[in-house]
Amino acid sequence: MAGSACTRHYTRMRFLCSLRSPWRDISLLVLAVTVFSLYLTYTMDSQVSKEEALLPSRKGRKVGLGLQGNAWINSVQRNILEGMEQEGAKVPNGPVLSELSPLQRKLVELEKKTLERFTNHDRVVVIRGHSKVIARDLSLYEQAFHKHGFYVRIPAGFRSNITGFSNYSSSYEDVQLFEATVEQSQDALQQSHRAVLEGEKEGWMVLLCMTFTDGDTGEGMCIHKATYGHLKPHQKVNRIPGVRTTLWRKDGFCHTMSAARKIPALRRSPLAPMCWVMPLEFEQFLSVADAVGGEAKWVFKSINPGGNIYILQPTKDRDYARIKQYRTRKAVVQQYFPNPLLIFGMPVSIRAYVLVTSVSPLRAFLHSEGLVNYRHDYQRSFRKVPSRIWYFGQLRQYLAHNHGPEAAEVAFRNMQSVITQTLLVSESALAGHFGGYSANPMEGLYKCKNCFQLLGFDLIYNSSLYPMVLEVNGQPHMQVSLNEFENETTISPEVCELQDEGWASNSIKQDAAEDMVGMLFSEQLVAMEVADALEELELNVGILGVNCLPSHEYCLTEEDLEYILDTRRETVNRGSFMQLYPSPDSEKYAILLKDLSRFAGVDMSAPKPLRAGNQKIKDILDNTIRHNTPIMHQLVSALEQVYASREIERHRFDELSPEEEADEEEDVVGLQHQSHRLIHNAFQDVPLDEKYQRPECNDDKATMPYLSGVFTEPKLEFSPAFSPLVAEYHVTVPYDTLLIKVWAFATSCDAEARLEEKDGLSRPANYSLGLGENRINFLVVDLTHTEPWVINTYTLHVYRERLTDTEPAFNPRVPHQVCTMTQDCDMRVFITEPCGLQPIRDQSWDRYMSQHALLPPCQSGDVPGSWVMPCGECRDKSSCHWSMAEWHPGKCRHEVMSRDKLQQCLTGKKVLFIGDSTNRGMMYYLMEQVNGTLTEWDKTHNIKVYNNLNNNRTSVSFAYYPQFWLQPDHRPVFDKALYQLMRRSLPLKNSSDTILVVGGVHWLATHHLNVVKHSLEKEGLTGVRVIMKSLGSGFHLPVDGIHCLSQQEQHKLLMHNAGLSDFARQLGFDVVETFNVTLLRCKDFLQGKCACHFHKVRQVRGEHTAANITKRETLPPHRQYTDPGGEEEDMYGPVHYHVEGDINALYSEILLNRICDIPR
Repeated sequence: MAGSACTRHYTRMRFLCSLRSPWRDISLLVLAVTVFSLYLTYTMDSQVSKEEALLPSRKGRKVGLGLQGNAWINSVQRNILEGMEQEGAKVPNGPVLSELSPLQRKLVELEKKTLERFTNHDRVVVIRGHSKVIARDLSLYEQAFHKHGFYVRIPAGFRSNITGFSNYSSSYEDVQLFEATVEQSQDALQQSHRAVLEGEKEGWMVLLCMTFTDGDTGEGMCIHKATYGHLKPHQKVNRIPGVRTTLWRKDGFCHTMSAARKIPALRRSPLAPMCWVMPLEFEQFLSVADAVGGEAKWVFKSINPGGNIYILQPTKDRDYARIKQYRTRKAVVQQYFPNPLLIFGMPVSIRAYVLVTSVSPLRAFLHSEGLVNYRHDYQRSFRKVPSRIWYFGQLRQYLAHNHGPEAAEVAFRNMQSVITQTLLVSESALAGHFGGYSANPMEGLYKCKNCFQLLGFDLIYNSSLYPMVLEVNGQPHMQVSLNEFENETTISPEVCELQDEGWASNSIKQDAAEDMVGMLFSEQLVAMEVADALEELELNVGILGVNCLPSHEYCLTEEDLEYILDTRRETVNRGSFMQLYPSPDSEKYAILLKDLSRFAGVDMSAPKPLRAGNQKIKDILDNTIRHNTPIMHQLVSALEQVYASREIERHRFDELSPEEEADEEEDVVGLQHQSHRLIHNAFQDVPLDEKYQRPECNDDKATMPYLSGVFTEPKLEFSPAFSPLVAEYHVTVPYDTLLIKVWAFATSCDAEARLEEKDGLSRPANYSLGLGENRINFLVVDLTHTEPWVINTYTLHVYRERLTDTEPAFNPRVPHQVCTMTQDCDMRVFITEPCGLQPIRDQSWDRYMSQHALLPPCQSGDVPGSWVMPCGECRDKSSCHWSMAEWHPGKCRHEVMSRDKLQQCLTGKKVLFIGDSTNRGMMYYLMEQVNGTLTEWDKTHNIKVYNNLNNNRTSVSFAYYPQFWLQPDHRPVFDKALYQLMRRSLPLKNSSDTILVVGGVHWLATHHLNVVKHSLEKEGLTGVRVIMKSLGSGFHLPVDGIHCLSQQEQHKLLMHNAGLSDFARQLGFDVVETFNVTLLRCKDFLQGKCACHFHKVRQVRGEHTAANITKRETLPPHRQYTDPGGEEEDMYGPVHYHVEGDINALYSEILLNRICDIPR
């Protein structure tokens, strides 16, 4: 046994088996002690400092071209998308260089070299700067860098907020830099310089400078300017030299913007208000102020951060006495922004977070979220209103609601454009600051490749939604809360002026910091994508080392290629940042860049006029191994357009609803032109006709509840005539009046007239008029509160005549033509078909109807047809009897069942509706017809179940989908909405006793039908009867807040609807055709913005309800319920509801036919 056991041991253990049992035990004990000793030796020798143990070192872990973590995952995903095969678990080694083109090989090798600067060095962040700023911003930045695998060395005197980290920085000599003092000695500056160089030996990747300066001089110094030239390729500093003197300091910003006003491309659309630097330009200011006029207001700002702001008028004696002190006192004077955008009666300012990652050529991003600060008016010096902050999403929603979605889009694109132009202008000024930062000036201009900076842009909109830049902050406030300062006795003005701005502000700042880190240090491979894009372009540009010819305009250097690679890598990893420059629409800056090239030698950081001729700066710009922005502009703009077009193709859905296709086309083709649709100059008034301008208002508080006038276009005669003391008016308009423009003005200066709701439109707005009664409400709101108060309501009742209101009485003894209509002449979608009423030859109305009654019942709900009616003459629609109009399929007819037959058919059935309000209208029609009355009605936008129909023998349920008012990413998905509807409707039979009706106006696509099929299969309900209600007419009028489809887009809808019907039939679903039925009578919609509603639920009282009507066999749907002539409604009788709308009744009857038909 022992021998056989020994043969099963490994060779190295055989000698143990040959020993006697005691010796074997001793040997095993010795072996165990030896192993334990080796373990102790290993652990003792491997002890490292606590700090080194925490360093996320990348040494010795390179894979292929430096792919790490998510970068490798992203690469695999990209390869899958591109159809490239990857072997199971094989480690990627990158593309085979020998199989690549020269350009691809060049970029792959360059990318490998550039990414190694991250993979071969420790991810360590060091902090320097002013102690107050460090205390304010450290926590947020530490969390952001820690999330991306960085170790942040915490300065002495500060504590880490990351669990498991402590303050280990006390062992470093450079911690003394963080004890900021009012005056630093020259020795301390030299120590700061040496500390950075010594820090490189210990290894760091990021230097975060937290101070109110550029960090290269003075208090809170972070790095000496000579050190920039010695930084290693993997090291980055969050400072761009020259930003403070060019943009950040108020006087520097004023100099830059004043010089920019003289650039031809910016003369019509200045980037900032006019400004002057005191006391240097005191006399110039007075002369301009005198020329502008006495009503102009001027903002006086202290040059130092946190200083006071005064709004003064030189023409007022009291103000002029204060202004004279600026003959010797430093300040900046800015023109007070005229006609600022008011939200709830208060001006607002915008804080946008802009990340600049490259200068010359420029690369910049704007964070998609920012802050909107409410401010007091000029009488209270434009100070911030405490605890009144919005974020961009709320501002966009407000603008879309009050000014229209297009205006909201233009407002934000104008903001992007103004910020980008400001950066392009300041970039030219920064060239003069880079000259002293090169390690060797003979090597050319220092390009600050190691630099990045997060900037805070403060902007303001005027009432025309044109923005201007007020200030730029180079160290934006990034503190989560101010609790740390509760016990401070002295707080610097820089900290004091900034307040805790709530959870939304904290979230925005945190996202901006985290997205910044993720973008700057991404290791995603983009070389092949960039190479493909470059090869696709047909520009006359060469590449050094690949194909540089004398005929090329210029040749890209390795530095240029690195910029292009970094740009693409940052863009695809930008998180919530948006591209500012370069971007797919950056070609619009070509004229500005051409002007800047002409003035490339202009020193814009000093108060001198623009002039070409500063040869020193121009020579430096030309003598560089990286081309500047004007030279690279055409190339990078073309590249971004290539990327954008590929992105669109990659994300294009196979099946889009036509309105989505239209929106996408507008996004691709037209967005770059939208900024031209609004006014371009902030100092011009809104270009409206005089009739739209508000008349002079009244300061008398007694007039606050009243309107001074209600107006319409076309002008309508009210009954009674308008009076501020009368709140209700009536007016009648003819059938062909589908749209009117309405507006009103409040009498009081502290009030405003708004449409329909307290936050509604306060400007002229289009209003669609449905048939019959339309109710338009004008709310008078008090603007003196933080939220508007509704203090009065005026109502305008507009009755739009029906065609049936003026039709002649039908005389059966008089011959009538039989007229058919296949499309309205104002909505021609059938290209080959005639429009309007066409006669059916050799037919009288009586004869035609007799023949029609002999046709067999239709076996489907989508048989093509047309509207048919009797007319005196088809060419005169006023001679037609529209009350007798019927929808006639070609070779069959749709029956109207009796109520008894309908009740018998629906016994034991459950009908589930999922869709929008058009489906809801069909449901309520069904309920009224089967019960004989409608006692319950709810304009629900959720799930509703009715189990009390047909003497509790029939159940109906409804789920609203999609919920358009929610953001797309917050809307419930279709399968979830369907599942919830089925859960609420349990139990369900797997038979034709369960009917599912799905459909809507324009949102339905084949995807939704597939979801229905798969969901029913999953729930074991394959025997359920599914009926698809097809698309419907609507969205053809230009109404505020509603998209409007063109004639061409309506034709696309027709094709889309036909495809949906074919697909539904292939799945075994039944179809009820509603698109053609409604499109042919698209003007007969009822009240609603979308012009897509063909039903209306009306409340009625008394006994004369639909319950009294027992016969349904021969009555057309629209004639099944009428009020007894001349009988007054019983105001004290029971409340019932009636579903009006003959077109809705028609396709609802077709639906009832399909429900009660034997399944095919």
